[in-house]
Amino acid sequence: MTVLSSLRSAGGLLRALRQRVDQLTAMLERQRRTQAQVEAFSANVAHELRTPLATLITGTEVTLRELDLPPEARDRLGANLEELRRMQGIVGDMLFLSRAYGGQRARRQRVDSLAALAAEVAEYHDAAVEEAGLSLRVDGEAAGDFDAALLKRALSNLIANATRYGSAGSVLRVGIDGHRSGRVRLWVANTGPVIPAQRLPRLFDRFMSSEAAGGDEPAAPLGHYGVGLSIVDAVARMHGGAPFAHSDERETRIGFTLSGGMSGRAYTARRSQPSAATLPAPPTLPP
Repeated sequence: MTVLSSLRSAGGLLRALRQRVDQLTAMLERQRRTQAQVEAFSANVAHELRTPLATLITGTEVTLRELDLPPEARDRLGANLEELRRMQGIVGDMLFLSRAYGGQRARRQRVDSLAALAAEVAEYHDAAVEEAGLSLRVDGEAAGDFDAALLKRALSNLIANATRYGSAGSVLRVGIDGHRSGRVRLWVANTGPVIPAQRLPRLFDRFMSSEAAGGDEPAAPLGHYGVGLSIVDAVARMHGGAPFAHSDERETRIGFTLSGGMSGRAYTARRSQPSAATLPAPPTLPP
């Protein structure tokens, strides 16, 4: 009788567990469908905004070329044109993110030197780095099959953020870690305000402001309008990788992993190195 009661009790527990699993599965499926609908809505809105924005930009540019405009009107139109181009950039980023999170994969081609690619991106930021009183160094090397244009875009966002929050007189470091497993880690490190630990998991959220991250600490290194690190996240996932972030008193290191690479020879490229600069010891990061 005791055995029979135990079997009935176990059967009831299994049925309850199966019911709970079914409920969780249904909830996750509803969340997946909701997320897909949000992505589709964002993509549709961004697509619809492209044509009117292009029309407004073109019309403003044509008007500015007229010679008889008073200075005040020319200044106002110039400011409007700058904001329109900024909106155009936001729309383009929204479209890119919608496609990336919708499953679009990277177009892979052979990249023989990620260090050379990083140095090319760094050169684009030379003026901003120098103006901020910083210098920049590229360490490491790897090669593999990647989408070079996407990697440049992600690295550019990381360097721009590190420049914005780097302490004057310090060194920005772009790191490339290649492994025999085919995994590659690209990261940018700077010395500056520490990002609180509770804020780190949300750095890569879209349109995440410093206020939304919580607290009165120094602002986290986000893009100009909150999608810079979301693009880094998207580029990583399009390459079968993921983003990561670490911040302490020594440095803040933000980057992403990639699949499809192979390690290369050691490489170091220094740019505008200040004589008094010292490098912080790199933190130990999770694999």
